[in-house]
Amino acid sequence: MRWFKKFFLPLGWAVAAACGSSSEAPTKQLSESEAAVRAATELGAKATPEAALHLQMAKDRMQKADALSKKGDNDSAKALLEEAKADAELAVVLTRAEQATTEASTAQHKLESAPKTQTSSDGTSAAP
Repeated sequence: MRWFKKFFLPLGWAVAAACGSSSEAPTKQLSESEAAVRAATELGAKATPEAALHLQMAKDRMQKADALSKKGDNDSAKALLEEAKADAELAVVLTRAEQATTEASTAQHKLESAPKTQTSSDGTSAAP
């Protein structure tokens, strides 16, 4: 009985430790990353060069995470999926910034090309 405790008890602890360190598949991170990539794509990130770069980086990280997850390295896959989500969210922000800049530029151009009116001393507008 003593040899049983010396051999199998430590073996059991080792197996339990190995099983405990293995994490679950990163399904939550995958769905969040996919949603962020979808949002960036629908917003038009491919039309903005810097946003397109980050969108592609997100997609690449998701593919690498999938390969790692299939190999059982779920911790590394989760980390990559978190990075992919961050890249996709950055693509969304960059796309929105570019769109806002374009809209502001268009509004400025319209304002500058609009006919100018003069305001009289009584506060009414009069054409020049």
